Amino acid sequence: MPFRYLLKQMQAGTTFVADGTYGTAMAYYSWIKKQVNENFPVIDFKSARNKKEQLSLLSNHLLIRISEGKVDLAGAPENKWLTELYPDKATFLMRFTDFLGMNGAWQWYENGIRYPGLDNVIHPFYGVYFPTRYEHLILFDEWLSINNPFKNAVDLGTGCGVLTHYLLKHKTQKISATDISINALQSVHNDLTRYGLNERVTLFLSSFFDKLNMEAVDLVIFNPPWIPEESENTLDRATHYDKDFFMIFFEEATKAMKPGTKLVLIFSNFAEVAGLTHLHPIRQELEQSRFKLISFKQQPLLQKPSQRKNWLAAIRQKEMNELWVLEKN
Repeated sequence: MPFRYLLKQMQAGTTFVADGTYGTAMAYYSWIKKQVNENFPVIDFKSARNKKEQLSLLSNHLLIRISEGKVDLAGAPENKWLTELYPDKATFLMRFTDFLGMNGAWQWYENGIRYPGLDNVIHPFYGVYFPTRYEHLILFDEWLSINNPFKNAVDLGTGCGVLTHYLLKHKTQKISATDISINALQSVHNDLTRYGLNERVTLFLSSFFDKLNMEAVDLVIFNPPWIPEESENTLDRATHYDKDFFMIFFEEATKAMKPGTKLVLIFSNFAEVAGLTHLHPIRQELEQSRFKLISFKQQPLLQKPSQRKNWLAAIRQKEMNELWVLEKN
């Protein structure tokens, strides 16, 4: 079918299953992206999110067929996760964009990611958030290097587990790593097994401090979401937070943490620089006197200025990564 005819039908709500070759499906998806780029120009964060939503609405109507763990299109790449994540489904339909995401994630998982200061390579599992920038990790690594080794730490919302590996590097004796995503815990478990570190880390499928024994904990670390927007999917929850997120977090932290326990928060002023909010949730909390500020450090982005003079490049020039060290009063 002609691409423009397909597009009109999809805009009207019709869903299609790709047939023939993988290259044809990829060509059509690339053409859709071009149409969306032309019709929804990006000038700021909100227009960028709107463009993403428009592309998602259209691509939801483009499916592919999976048969016996393989894409039913000539020339399609293989992906081992199709059988691992869907063991009981012999034949089913999948959104084309989901497979593209899965295929990209498989490359990260296979090759692993090397973070500054870590000997262990991290292999993020499918659907798991992992940092693509390193400035805030360097801040945390430097802070740990000048503080005494901690006996018992909690890594809230561990994601791919990178902060846990920094704790392990700096001789933390016992670590409890939590996340609301079972995929994240699987990801961390796989890496801990790979490096023989399982005995020092206990994993919890929980939100904030649920299921945790905080009696002996002397350090809590948390890299919370930085963007005050509603989440659209599981990965978004690692980067976006709703209006009550920090209020609930600090209330639970106040109840769970003992006086004197350190709370390290890794944050960014991205939302303020992007004009999304004038409020800083950590500064707001410090006004309530439930925690006292021990130290605070900012660091600009280390990446070179972009040659592309767009909205994001302008924000990156002003953005600062932050490391807050608080202590429970």
